[in-house]
Amino acid sequence: FFEQCPLFVYRGQAEKEFRVEVDAIGHVRHKHLVRLLGFCIEGVHRLLVYEYVNNGNLEQWLHGAMRQHGVLTWEARMKVILGTAKALAYLHEAIEPKVVHRDIKSSNILIDSEFNAKVSDFGLAKLLDSSESHITTRVMGTFGYVAPEYANTGLLNEKSDIYSFGVLLLEAITGRDPVDYTRPANEVNLVEWMKMMVGAKRVEEVVDSSLEAKPPTRALKRALLVAFRCVDPDSEKRPKMSQVVRMLEADEYPFREDRRNRRSRTASMEIESLKDISGPSDIDKTTKGSEESALENHMT
Repeated sequence: FFEQCPLFVYRGQAEKEFRVEVDAIGHVRHKHLVRLLGFCIEGVHRLLVYEYVNNGNLEQWLHGAMRQHGVLTWEARMKVILGTAKALAYLHEAIEPKVVHRDIKSSNILIDSEFNAKVSDFGLAKLLDSSESHITTRVMGTFGYVAPEYANTGLLNEKSDIYSFGVLLLEAITGRDPVDYTRPANEVNLVEWMKMMVGAKRVEEVVDSSLEAKPPTRALKRALLVAFRCVDPDSEKRPKMSQVVRMLEADEYPFREDRRNRRSRTASMEIESLKDISGPSDIDKTTKGSEESALENHMT
């Protein structure tokens, strides 16, 4: 697979994006990251050579040309989502400097013949030291997936990717675009529509109607709870991607066990443990969003 950067159109920005992409993924190796095999520089032309991923991307399977091959099952969607989560956990937590992708969206999640996710397109990626955030005057990314604090202030760190991942997960659950102006006004923004539906206790209605086999209630609840944590307006309450991976892989969503354990520990031990196990938003019931509480009450 070849990608050509059109330097003759936006030479400065395209040159920068080319170098960022080479720096960002030239040294990383992960099952769920598209592999950069090489690059070529000739005059004003820049070529990136990637491994070939032959089964389209998540956007095409949910909304486009790949739907002619059938509807992506719930299990396949969650496999793609889990692979994406593992790739982001690697980029954010396993390498130094960490990589913030900045453009997580369904068209950038390639899918192989076994429905493994391959995160692609690092042209907007940012390399950051482990504890670093970055303020930018030019917000990059795709409308509908961009975290609110990044859009409003230019503050960039891995929490921006986590918000985008949450939107991606909601997209996989519902089969809806993050922003769709063909829908009624109160349904245009996917995140806001989902909050409204959960608040109205209409959770079962949000699942993609094209799915022949609907997900088990427990699986749907877990996916929605993870998604709402990731799109929390307070970026500090969003979980790390390694925590997201553990939550998605868990046979049973751990909230109730966490609460039982919480009562049997001292306050200081409890807070540190819950930070490690379940993320900042598990520390205290009062930190939960209204959507998360509504989900627990409605689906138990």
